[in-house]
Amino acid sequence: MATTSRISARIAVCLAGALLTLPAAMAQPPAGGADDDGVQAMQPRDVDLYVEAVPGDLALGQAWTAPVPGQPYTTAMGRPVKIRGVASLALAGKTLSVTVTSRQKKEPPGPPDQGCPAGTQEMDTGAQPMSDQMRPQPPTVLQVDIRNSGTFETVYTPSVTGMHQILANAGTVGAKSEFDVVDPVMLCEPLSPKEIEQEARQLSETTYQTVDLVDQHIQALPDSPAKDEFKNKLGELRKAMQSAQPRGQAPGWVKSIEPFNRLRSLSPRIRQAAEPLRRQLSEWQEKARQSNQQSKQVLAKLQHGNVVCDQLDIVINALKFVDFSLGLVTTPGQLIEGWLKENVPTKLIGQISGADKVPAVQQTIESLWKFSLTYASGWSGLALPKVANDLVGYAANRYFDRYCQTFTGPVAAEMKGVVSKIGAPWWWFRIKTSGQLILRYPKGATGAAIPLSGELIGNASLFKSKDDAIRVLFPKFAKGTVFHQTRIEPLAGNMLNDGGYSGYDPGSIMMDKGGTMVRSLAPAFFRIPVRGELRGDRLRIELQPAVVDFKDKYTTVRQVTLSPLSMFPNVTDYELPYPGAHTIFQRAFNDGPAEFVVTRIGAKKDVMQIKQHFTRQRDTNRTHGEFSVDVTACNPSCP
Repeated sequence: MATTSRISARIAVCLAGALLTLPAAMAQPPAGGADDDGVQAMQPRDVDLYVEAVPGDLALGQAWTAPVPGQPYTTAMGRPVKIRGVASLALAGKTLSVTVTSRQKKEPPGPPDQGCPAGTQEMDTGAQPMSDQMRPQPPTVLQVDIRNSGTFETVYTPSVTGMHQILANAGTVGAKSEFDVVDPVMLCEPLSPKEIEQEARQLSETTYQTVDLVDQHIQALPDSPAKDEFKNKLGELRKAMQSAQPRGQAPGWVKSIEPFNRLRSLSPRIRQAAEPLRRQLSEWQEKARQSNQQSKQVLAKLQHGNVVCDQLDIVINALKFVDFSLGLVTTPGQLIEGWLKENVPTKLIGQISGADKVPAVQQTIESLWKFSLTYASGWSGLALPKVANDLVGYAANRYFDRYCQTFTGPVAAEMKGVVSKIGAPWWWFRIKTSGQLILRYPKGATGAAIPLSGELIGNASLFKSKDDAIRVLFPKFAKGTVFHQTRIEPLAGNMLNDGGYSGYDPGSIMMDKGGTMVRSLAPAFFRIPVRGELRGDRLRIELQPAVVDFKDKYTTVRQVTLSPLSMFPNVTDYELPYPGAHTIFQRAFNDGPAEFVVTRIGAKKDVMQIKQHFTRQRDTNRTHGEFSVDVTACNPSCP
């Protein structure tokens, strides 16, 4: 969203106090004009005109938060959109010209092999007909009176899809905004064979690269018969991959996408029957894209451990990633084959209306169905994921367990913070994380102190905040009415496993099978190495510097205010940075080592367990923090 600015400016909050520690260097006012509260500030900007698009049923002055903060408002075709805003008081009582322009590129009537035929009515779907009304319209100009308060609003009902531009003008003063319009029913949208092939090919190549890295790590392990057997099994996996999915090629099921699109184009009822599969494949494509975007970074972070147990742990997690990748690559073929076997040609022909059920159409359906099944067939029974999973089991149970032991279990951490200025709170925030503690040590280790190595890994599951920064930090800009505020919180949680899938959840495959490497693909990941020692029934760990953390995450806030001290609307942008996972754990552990008592549990008392709840409260003259960490870990796994 853009506005015409009188003064281009911005607030950037660099809050050292939010970390609840104030090193001497950070306590000094930073260069560039920060005040003694650590706020790097410039003046907010006054604007002559501010305009935005919101739902059409909002009441006058009603606050609204966008479902996707920072992105244009999205609505369905035929639903009213309210265009509202605020102007300088000098424009009060004047008439504002609001021009709404839809996309100007002419919309094609729909490819005969993929989209909905031109001029036809979608049956039983409620979709709009693809006729001339669906094509771009000339710009619409609305005349709106600006109230004495400076506010204004009008309503516009879009009749075409696509991004719409808003231009508000009052003489030489102008402001811009935009909103997006989608078709209420997306049944006509074809899948993109080219894009799906690209994602599938890259996933396949990443799998091969991971196997190469596993091979390199195995070479670094001590020589032994187990190592030789491990290398042989990895060679069997590589051979099976090359046979089923040759390197450099896209999976065969990709070739079934085009005939599937053509099947959908033949009848509205066929499109309805195919919609669940189309939606599943679209969701798979998005998750594959997320994985491909970050997989190179994940592979680059693989490093040799300094002891055998660390090296073996890297190998196991890399193999889990291979298992996950193979499952992700093969799943679309399984989905397509399942749908085709459920929707045989006679069933699809039955979806054609009587007038169109001519021999040529029936033959086309039979031909496309067979063609699609030819390339999808066989993927449901493909043994590649099983081969990889068996190798993971071998590495963990036959190799790792032969040399190493582990304490492993869930870890949950939480922080609640309040930041103040001269006793006036202005920022409240909360962070929650979930993850695992993994501690490794050699089997048969002896001595008074047995060294441990491992890590805390996980993801932030919640970022939540509210603030009163303008009123407390910049009171001269707070004497007015807040017209609009947008908060954009960092992404958190297992975004790869958000549960919103259509009967198929590739995210669950990722997190359940993929181990540490796949968890790192999700937002707000952290990995904190730990070192420690086991002395009798006492276990002690110390945090090392984080390898990956979410300490660079922040909330972005935009506030538009009507101030009686100024004749102009005031727009203020600022950022509120969150502390990272390392800070939360370190504070909860009282800035030192964490110590546990080792107990014996289980019917035979053959399981060692550490379990403890850490809490701490920390206050400075400007900050208040509450920290909590819950740890449960067992060797072997907890019952």
